[in-house]
Formats: sequence, structure tokens, C-alpha cells
Amino acid sequence: MMVAISAVCWIAFSERSFAADAAGTSLNEILRKTEAQYQKIQAFTANFRQVTSSAAANSMATEAHGKLYYQKPRQMHWAYEAPEKQVFIANQQLAWLYVPAEKQISLFDAKTFFASPLAQTFFDGIIELRKHFEVSLDTKRSTEELGVLTLLPKKEDPNIKSLNLTVDLATYRIASIESMDALGNTNRITLDGQTAMPQVDAALFQLTIPPSTVVVDSEGREIPPAEIDKLRQKLQSRQGM
Repeated sequence: MMVAISAVCWIAFSERSFAADAAGTSLNEILRKTEAQYQKIQAFTANFRQVTSSAAANSMATEAHGKLYYQKPRQMHWAYEAPEKQVFIANQQLAWLYVPAEKQISLFDAKTFFASPLAQTFFDGIIELRKHFEVSLDTKRSTEELGVLTLLPKKEDPNIKSLNLTVDLATYRIASIESMDALGNTNRITLDGQTAMPQVDAALFQLTIPPSTVVVDSEGREIPPAEIDKLRQKLQSRQGM
């Protein structure tokens, strides 16, 4: 639906000392400090770049980029700018995708979206990772600047075979997330220019329907205007609580 940086230590002593400590305290420290960093942030914006590739022979990777807006509690707005404009929004009640070129908004089951381990990481904090994954520090790919965490799901999941999370060790912010599914397809999202702020515009998380736009549910059924109005009023009332 939605829709890592790696470097080489050039000082041999630093590489050895980092690797020696990586298996124990360093992993816990990365998790703890990254969690603390995001716990104190109420909202942030970031530029993102997404690269998806298929395991199929001779397939080419596809790239997309745009801007991410995040607001506690549990609100995300992904504004894709290329290769085509589209917007994916998720809040506590609903998730939807708007594709202007198709003049269509597709609604999704929010509960299903929030049940995803990847979504739970964003919404509930990085410490929650250990509830769903076996987490280890990849000492070969990690450097003094970047910590690369390897995550393997505790329960079999066709959507996530493995997950790599790269953390900037200067800021303890997530630099990239790379997932691989059971078929070997990969999805990598890199974040940069993260800017913390007290809040972002609440309108970014509201269901706004442009003229001549069709709204369909998760089964492809077109939703009539009266039903849309009730849904929108329900969302606005809950967001105002």
C-alpha cells in the first residue's frame, strides 16, 4: 500500500570496536535512544524517496518521491509528487488513497492497516518492534554514523519476510526502511530533511473530495454522496475530540 543507507568504516580500529560492542549494549542503546527521540516529537515532516523492485526476471526498479507529514496520535499523509501525483492518508479511523489522474479515492480498512507491524512501528514506537520481530544489529553494514537493524518476523507473514531499519546515530532518527516480501520483492523508503514541529495542518488528515471524484470502498463499490457525507461528519467529530 504504501507504499538504507550503507557506508564503509574507513578507520579499522573504529570498525572493530563498534562491531565488538554491537551485539549487546549497542543494539539496546539504538532502540532506546531512537524511541526517546520520537517520543518527544509531536509532529514532523520529511522528504521521502521510495524504490520498489520486483523479484521477477528482467524487472526494473521503480522510483517515487514526495513529502511525508506525521502527527500524533496515528496520523500520516504521504504526498507523492512523482512519477505521478497521488496522496495516501491514514488516521485513527480511516485510510485512503487519492489518485487525481483517475479522479478516484479508494478507502481502506483502517484496522487492517494499523495491524501491520510496519504501521505499528510508525504509530506506536520503535520499541514495539520486539513484539513482532527478532531484532539484531547488522555489524557488517553498520558504521559509526549509521546503525542497520535486521528484523525477522516472529510469525510468518507473506507481506514481510525481512525488514532493514537504518538509524542515523547522530540524531537517532530513522533514515530508511527496507522491506522484502515472501516473493523477494523489495520496498525501500528513505527519509531526509526531517523537521520536528508542534503540529502540522489538521486539514492534511481530513477526507476532502475534489469535484468529479469517485469514492470506492475496499471492494471497489462506489459509495453514494449521502454515505460519504455521514462518513466525513463522523471523521470530523472524532478528530475534534
